[in-house]
Amino acid sequence: MPATSSPALALQNVLSTRAFSQFQLAAVGLVLLTVVTRLPSLLHPQPIDDETVYCIVANEIVDGGRPYVDAVERKPPLLFWLYAGITEATGKFNPAGLHAVAVAWTLATMAGLYVIGRHLFDRGTGLVAALLYSVYQPWGTFKNLAFNGELIMNLPLVCACTIVFARTSARLRPELLAAGALLGAAFLLPISCSKPSQAILPSISKEGAIISS
Repeated sequence: MPATSSPALALQNVLSTRAFSQFQLAAVGLVLLTVVTRLPSLLHPQPIDDETVYCIVANEIVDGGRPYVDAVERKPPLLFWLYAGITEATGKFNPAGLHAVAVAWTLATMAGLYVIGRHLFDRGTGLVAALLYSVYQPWGTFKNLAFNGELIMNLPLVCACTIVFARTSARLRPELLAAGALLGAAFLLPISCSKPSQAILPSISKEGAIISS
């Protein structure tokens, strides 16, 4: 019995190693694709579209000013605080630093989509989900490369779904409080966040009940 099972085990290890190597290549290719398709923003020397006014408000906050008083823009406050933090880290009037953060933010969102796809289906589905987001998120117009509220809100929404869709047999799931906090944070980013959140909440309740059962 050991003599017959040993070749089978060796073959299984070889196939597993090959599959993991293919996964690594696909992941690296996906990262490179994302960076290359965002090169126009990384090389652009100016803020893109809405970034201009967000940077102005962020600069005021960094200088000790107050949003909605010293600089007026109607977006919710978390967006400006995030921009102010990026400004503190990368310096004022640094579009390259801002756009590098946008690419990293996009990659983090893709990682969350991969985890959701892997939890609900398999590793390949997760990669496809990340690929579709990478391709279609900047689709159609240069303005979609901007680090705006719509792009920013996707990360907390995806992270919330990652927590909810995690496979578990536990009946009590305190981590769902974190998912709710992430959804709440998403509401403090773009004004239009209520629509995707309204679409996500029913599916979260349904899928969360299925997974926990």
